[in-house]
Amino acid sequence: MTRLQNSQNQREQQIQAFIKVIGISDFHHKEALETALTHPSYIYESKADRQTKDLQEKYYRRLAHLGDAIIGAIVTDYLYEEFPDDTKGELTEFKQLLVDKTQLSEFASQLNLQDFCLLGKSLKGKHLDGQEKLFAEMFAAVLGAVYLEFKRNFSQTSSWLIDRFIANAVDELLNDEEDDEENFEDMSLSTRDYLDMIGMEHFPDGWAPGDDDD
Repeated sequence: MTRLQNSQNQREQQIQAFIKVIGISDFHHKEALETALTHPSYIYESKADRQTKDLQEKYYRRLAHLGDAIIGAIVTDYLYEEFPDDTKGELTEFKQLLVDKTQLSEFASQLNLQDFCLLGKSLKGKHLDGQEKLFAEMFAAVLGAVYLEFKRNFSQTSSWLIDRFIANAVDELLNDEEDDEENFEDMSLSTRDYLDMIGMEHFPDGWAPGDDDD
């Protein structure tokens, strides 16, 4: 068996392992998934001719663009349904937290995407935290492949993304918001609390921090 055949078999095993990770049995659009997991930095280090490289990069970028748009639509629909009392501004702010590169990169980390993707030598081995934009885009490309696998069924794709990622991310953001509010309340001291804290519990009432003597 040649080195090329060994490499192809190894890659096939990686793709199969990743299919198990994403939890979609009998995944048919394996070419789309392989495209999503092959970064242009790797493509341009191959020995293929320039036309082939450009074509492969084009497919990757198109897939990431599709996935990014679908993620945005799913998150918008989910927030609209879950938070009926929120204003447009509140929904928009919440959405931005869920679709920014930091959050999408975190989703990529949850899939251990760095263990299955092909990167160029200049990028390989770098920590995920330093490549948020790259892995955010790659996660979007994976979502694009999932969307195609589900035959462009928005509801099915939405269920997969929400169940695996979005619902938990929303809960975490809400918990963080509650913690921030509690911390703020703890830091809000009354004048009497402040005086007691600094050992001036006998100081007359009516004085506030910053008051000067006449």
